[in-house]
Amino acid sequence: MAEKEMVLPRWEELPSIDLHLDQLLELTNGYLAPITGDKITKTMMHNYFKAEVIVAPDKKSYHQIHLAGAIIVGLLKGIFTLDELKTALQSILNARYPQAGYNRFVDMFNHEAHNDAFKQSKLDGEDLGAMSPMTIIQYDALEALLFWLSARRRLHEITTKEES
Repeated sequence: MAEKEMVLPRWEELPSIDLHLDQLLELTNGYLAPITGDKITKTMMHNYFKAEVIVAPDKKSYHQIHLAGAIIVGLLKGIFTLDELKTALQSILNARYPQAGYNRFVDMFNHEAHNDAFKQSKLDGEDLGAMSPMTIIQYDALEALLFWLSARRRLHEITTKEES
């Protein structure tokens, strides 16, 4: 089975027309499916609006900011709590320059997703060919855990600074 390319669209590639929720979800899930295999549902979106993770729509009309928010939340929802998602998204989609924040996030994602180091584990001093697939999976899982802990710690530091 061929591996699907993991690429996120930049802000200027997002539709600039008003969207209905069904269209927003179809686009969001189209971008996320090759990456996470997960989908965002209407109920999830309504919960994100209610929790103010994603800015609420204007008269059921959705724009680029909503699509950008849904894409980012779709990627980060398995990593952060709702409160952490809200903080992260507010930081990424800075109210003054949401396009720049979103493009920075997308550029980092696209770069790392295509980086050869991402596609293959790097175990110092170890021969991957001599390791069992389960050992490599364990290593990858530990790396993911450590990156997750680092991201949560940094997000907490941002939140603490803003509250001071």
